[in-house]
Amino acid sequence: MTQPAKNNPVVLGAVFVLVIAFVLGIGELSRPRLVTGHALAASRPATSPPAEPSTPVRPRAVHRLADHPFLVTPASLPPTTCALPPFGVSDAQLAAYYAAGVDCLDAAWGPLLTAANLPFEKPSLDASPVLRDGPCGTAPGSDHAVAYYCGRNHTIYMPTTRLRDNGGGDTPATHLATLTHEYGHHVQSLTGLLRAADLKITDAGEKTPAGLEMSRRIELQANCFAGMFLTSAAGRGSLPAALARQAQEDFRYAIEEEPENNAHGSAENQAQWAATGFKSNSTAACNTFAAPAQQVA
Repeated sequence: MTQPAKNNPVVLGAVFVLVIAFVLGIGELSRPRLVTGHALAASRPATSPPAEPSTPVRPRAVHRLADHPFLVTPASLPPTTCALPPFGVSDAQLAAYYAAGVDCLDAAWGPLLTAANLPFEKPSLDASPVLRDGPCGTAPGSDHAVAYYCGRNHTIYMPTTRLRDNGGGDTPATHLATLTHEYGHHVQSLTGLLRAADLKITDAGEKTPAGLEMSRRIELQANCFAGMFLTSAAGRGSLPAALARQAQEDFRYAIEEEPENNAHGSAENQAQWAATGFKSNSTAACNTFAAPAQQVA
């Protein structure tokens, strides 16, 4: 008698194979697959929500020198109107004159730094009669400097007695030249230029030829920044064009330092960099860190 088909070994084998294949097929379909390549913007479904706007980058100092964005991309100070009080040589009069000058410098430099996405804060002003020690250490002697700037507390030190007796006397242009120069160091501090240069000086040694040259590049750039401000404010408010020009030209009267202590540059170069800032009103023109050595001697 013929065996029923359902018990036929051939049929049973075929069914077993089909079942196994089916099970394996389900497993293969359900197994995660690696996807190669990357998504393209065009493949995003139209119904996807729009991307969140990127958070603006917080202004930060950039610790670079010749290739600093502030120097590579030209920027100019806007026309600035100063409200300076009548000039006088008493301690109170000089302090008031310096304070008003700092306010005007803030109004000029603040928008420029903000537009360049660099941090800005107003400096403090110490216009005490006597120059005092501060966070940057012992105050420089009168034979070395009549004023100075400390980056640690962002303070401009303008001692009225020293500036009156050893500095500008009764000539407002000289006082303006000194104040705008020290504020130039504040700009360097905010942008990161001062810190980057200071690291170079520390590595080289303050009194080495390389250290002194870097110091001169700092000081001469501060002259250039001073010139930028003076031309932006010339002939506006209480800063006559003639006074601004006299302040710019005052840098040529700088005292010459001995070669082994030449940290500020020759009188000729000091005058030249101040004139460069005055004529160009451009941060790119004030790139002393990219200048040939003879221009910062």
